[in-house]
Amino acid sequence: MSSAPDELDDVADVPAADRAGFRRLLDMLYTEHHFDFREYKPASLWRRMRARMAQVRVEGFDTYIDYLRLHATEPTALFNTVLINVTGFFRDAEAWGTLRTEALPPVIAAATAAGRLRVWSAGCSTGEETYSAAIVIADALGPQAAAVDVKIYATDIDEEALVTARQGVFRADQLKDVSNDVLERQFVRDGHFFRVRRELRRWCIFGRHNIAQDPPLPQISLLICRNVLIYFRAPLQERLIARFHYALREGGVLFLGRSESSMARWRGFVPVSQKWRLFRRSSDHAMLSDAVAMRQEGVAMGEGRPAPAAIGDTARITAGGIIRALPYPVMLIGLDDAVREWNEPASALYEIPAENAVGRQFRDLDISYRAEGLRARIEDVKRAAGSVRLDNVVFNRRSGEAVHVDFWIARVYDERSRSAAIIVAGWDGTAAARFRDEIVRLGEQHATATEELQSTNEELETTNEELQSTNEELETMNEELQSTNEELVTTVDELQAANAELAERSADLRRILLYHASVVNSVQDPIIVLDQRFVVTSWNPAAERLFGVPATAAISRDFFSLALGTPARTARAALTRLSGDGESLSEEIQFDVPRPDGGTRAETLRFVPLFDNERALQGFLGVRQSG
Repeated sequence: MSSAPDELDDVADVPAADRAGFRRLLDMLYTEHHFDFREYKPASLWRRMRARMAQVRVEGFDTYIDYLRLHATEPTALFNTVLINVTGFFRDAEAWGTLRTEALPPVIAAATAAGRLRVWSAGCSTGEETYSAAIVIADALGPQAAAVDVKIYATDIDEEALVTARQGVFRADQLKDVSNDVLERQFVRDGHFFRVRRELRRWCIFGRHNIAQDPPLPQISLLICRNVLIYFRAPLQERLIARFHYALREGGVLFLGRSESSMARWRGFVPVSQKWRLFRRSSDHAMLSDAVAMRQEGVAMGEGRPAPAAIGDTARITAGGIIRALPYPVMLIGLDDAVREWNEPASALYEIPAENAVGRQFRDLDISYRAEGLRARIEDVKRAAGSVRLDNVVFNRRSGEAVHVDFWIARVYDERSRSAAIIVAGWDGTAAARFRDEIVRLGEQHATATEELQSTNEELETTNEELQSTNEELETMNEELQSTNEELVTTVDELQAANAELAERSADLRRILLYHASVVNSVQDPIIVLDQRFVVTSWNPAAERLFGVPATAAISRDFFSLALGTPARTARAALTRLSGDGESLSEEIQFDVPRPDGGTRAETLRFVPLFDNERALQGFLGVRQSG
């Protein structure tokens, strides 16, 4: 699969270096994170990736590649930016009404008869459309809902959106398009939220699935994929429509978004409502029968045809001879699953020689599982009378080339009208499919080019108006800048005045501190000051002499952590009382201080609390008490 080529031409002014970096980023996301954005429409993909790069302030794509490798959560954030989750309950109410009245009744009738119903909600986002489908189906089934096995497979590639969808819980504003009657019947109030009814929630199976890369889900009766294909380029859109055709049962309904105007112009679908993009799967039953008719006409009108055989010669004409003479692939399979006949066109188409096929069990041949659904249809014909068509079965040759084949399967009866074998005829429609797909592609390209041209003209007109508006805004901005400049000059003057006032206050503060220090140091008695957490804030020279601890070692330290011995232990209880009851006016502690002659002298230290003007405790003052 190639990366996005020159489709970036529709993004204006894209330098060559940015184009190459953009492609490298897409390749890196595919190889290292297993997600392929390379078939998304490059213009919208470019804008969203540039928006994410602007959010994380990264300029170039190569720089952003390094950023992704360094930040483990960034790939998820990028995916959430690229993968737009726009959804809602019963979005386009008239479309859901058309589904309910025109498209769904045959599906419900078939589901009621079969006892099961399989629905696929592709690109389900946070689950609103999935639960909308469940509500519509529940209303259509009515009392018969208990007898039908309903499975609604809701898939998306956004894990975070799936987590939200699995909860089935929604705010009131998310349910604004849900009628009060439906709200009461299908939801349960949970505080300020509404929870989907348990019976309805059990129908819904949420899982991660990439419709662009993973195989489609088979045997689907209703496939909802609204406004998802519009983000992909035309080749991927065409492949997805083919996958949807394979996924749907005969008569199944495809429900696309209103913006997907040309997505289902494909021979495998007939419109139920072109306006609301509702289509029913059908098969082109004319193709194989036309080939048979042409062959018969050629035999009837061909020159030099042999004369009719005599009555007695008919015994020599065998079914095997007829099958081997046919120009299109035919195989004859016995009721015991053994291959009875296998002509040359079958050998060429299925790449299995006749000698390797005849006599073997059909289920042992690789074509039985390469052609999806073929074995199941053969078994259906064995169990029931009639013929079955299997249209546009796609499988790969051993070379990797894709082949499109239509199969016709029917019973073969003996002369007593008893079932004798199963005949499987094929028609190689690969060339026709390619031609048809090419026509569709060219038509969509033409329609897209027309729409883009119209959009470009509208954008140019809008851009011209925006430029005029921008010019007026610039003139207004220039005036605002001049005003802002004058305000800044005024602010500078105010800051200079404030700075001068601050310098004056700083000088006053220094004078006060020097005055306080000179007063404390001039007192002959020891003075210590503690704050309310018992940290020393003042310690005069007399205190240094009394306790033998210099002021530099005491100030800003916890008083009780100083090596003071008995005074610290005695002072703890006193200070605790002063700070605890708020009633004590002072506390005295007594301790002995060593004298130079070896004796001791008794000292008394009196602590008083320090309060501010509002009687809030600020600290403690300790002064020696003279005897």
